[in-house]
This record gives sequence, structure tokens and C-alpha cells, in this order.
Amino acid sequence: MTTANPMPPLYRDRDIELLGVDLPVLRQVDRWCHEFLMRPNPELGRGGSVCPYLPKAMGLQRIALTVVHTAGRTDEDVDAVIARFRQVFLEMEPVSGPESLEKAILVILPDVSEQDAPAMVDETHRRLKADFVAAGLMIGKFHPASDQGGLHNPDFRPLRSPVPLLAIRYMVGSDLPFLNRPDDPVSDRVQYLTSYEQRFDGADGGRWAEHGRAALTEIRDGERG
Repeated sequence: MTTANPMPPLYRDRDIELLGVDLPVLRQVDRWCHEFLMRPNPELGRGGSVCPYLPKAMGLQRIALTVVHTAGRTDEDVDAVIARFRQVFLEMEPVSGPESLEKAILVILPDVSEQDAPAMVDETHRRLKADFVAAGLMIGKFHPASDQGGLHNPDFRPLRSPVPLLAIRYMVGSDLPFLNRPDDPVSDRVQYLTSYEQRFDGADGGRWAEHGRAALTEIRDGERG
């Protein structure tokens, strides 16, 4: 059986210039995905790769990388650019079905220094997270100075990346712990869990919706107590 060759991409002058600037960081992040996220780690606290879903997603060619330059931009400008990737993600194939859960976009932020990353990346993530979660998506924050511990080993740092970046993917049932972190403000957790419950409310996701409702009840009972 003959397989048709894909059409070669079309490059314009500006595209070539941008590729020349961005290719090293794209390669660096791709290498980190293969050498860290897609492999087991003895400090992880469980079996399997650091990111359990990434090996399959990479094999299916469902991971897209993009570079956003932030130098000279205001916080509002950066937020607006990254927020546009919500719709880009939703329209990226596959748009439905089980395989849609295997896709992700990594938004690389190479202009952010390691020293500035905790403030810039963490705050950008904080400002955008509620809107992404409301759309049924997760947005993760990664940078070289991340202090976020792992779920199974709080001393492990799974979110440390060589270059600051934000990762966008569909929300899945097992994301509940990431939406109910004790170090997040109660008002934010209530908002996240409400969106979580709404996403999984129905026959297929009823079990996860029930877990979300239980977490909301616990938070509200704690406030009253």
C-alpha cells in the first residue's frame, strides 16, 4: 500500500527568521520532554513516567510546541496572547473523542529568566487558570525554579523545566488534586471545583463529579466551622 507524502510546509522570510531564533529552545524543550517527562524517576514516588500521558501523546504526534516572546510586553499583553491558545487548543485536531484527551500545547516563554520565573510564570498562571478550567482545560506552569512538590513525593520537583513554559491540555478526572490544593485561596478552589463538577456531571463522569461535590462540601463545611 502506498502512503501519500504530506505536503511540504511553506516558509516565508519572516518564518525563517523566527525559526532561526526559536529552534534552539524548541529542541531544548523537546529533549526535556523525552529525557525527563517521558521517563520513570526513582524520586517520583510511583511507577511509570513522570508524565504518564505524555509518551502516548508524543507517539500520536498530539503535542504542539509554540514560542511566545514576552520581552517588552505588559502583563495584560502576555495574558491576552496566551488566552488565545484556549481556542487554538479547542480547534486543534482531534476536536472530540478519546484521542482529543491526548493532545496538548506547550507555550514556551524563553524571555523569562530563571530569577523572574517564580513571579512572572506563577502569576500569569494564577491570572489565567480559572478561565482555562471553566473551559474544561488545565493550564500547568513549569520553570527552572518551581518549588511545587509531587503528589506522591512532596520532595520531588516534577514541574522544573529548563525553560519557563505553560502547558495546556484537556481536564481529566484525576486532575482533582491539582484543583484543590490547600495553598490556593479558598475562593479559587471553589471556582475550580465548581468547573470540575460541571465538566464531569453526567453518566460518563458521574463518579468524578461526585468527588468534586464532596471536595466542595468539605471546603464549605470548613469555612462554616
